[in-house]
This record gives sequence, structure tokens and C-alpha cells, in this order.
Amino acid sequence: MLATDAFIEGLPKAELHMHLEGSIEPELMLELASRNDISLEWTSAEALRKAYEFNNLQSFLDLYYAGCKVLVKEQDFFDMAAAYLQRAQRDNVIHCEVFLGL
Repeated sequence: MLATDAFIEGLPKAELHMHLEGSIEPELMLELASRNDISLEWTSAEALRKAYEFNNLQSFLDLYYAGCKVLVKEQDFFDMAAAYLQRAQRDNVIHCEVFLGL
């Protein structure tokens, strides 16, 4: 790791206007889809991760709404929030303003 990268990684960070449903990582999205018997067009985390390379607003929205669709039960929301908070802690986020925009 470059010294600059290590410096930036160590800085405290803030996330403003963070929509939790937009934070779902591919592995969790697939897990929630399986748990709730929901079909997605992606069958692997790798394929889903490639979809995160957005070409336009519509491709972002399609993926965003697919993520929203897998949030069905209370446990799904808990798992999503816990995963986000763990990642934020690893990234040294010390302030976050989270929203749920479903």
C-alpha cells in the first residue's frame, strides 16, 4: 500500500445521506434473495459485482430496485444495517446520516 493510500485509509470519514438499501453488497443481496425465494438475474457475486459498474442512471436504478426487492423480513433489514455498520467501522467512518428510502 502506498503511503498516501494508508494516510487516506486512516483518516476519519463522514457519510452524508447514506441510503442503507443502496449499501447491499453482492454476497448479501444473493443471500437475501435465496432466503426469501426471490429470483435475480445474477447467479454469482462476481456477476452481480460487475453490474455495479454503472453505465447510466437506469442501470444504477435497476440494481438499486433489485436490492430493495430482496428486503422482505425484519431480519433482512437487520442484516443489511449490520453489514453496512461493520463496513463503515472498517472504513473509519465516524459520522453517518443513514436513511431508508424504500
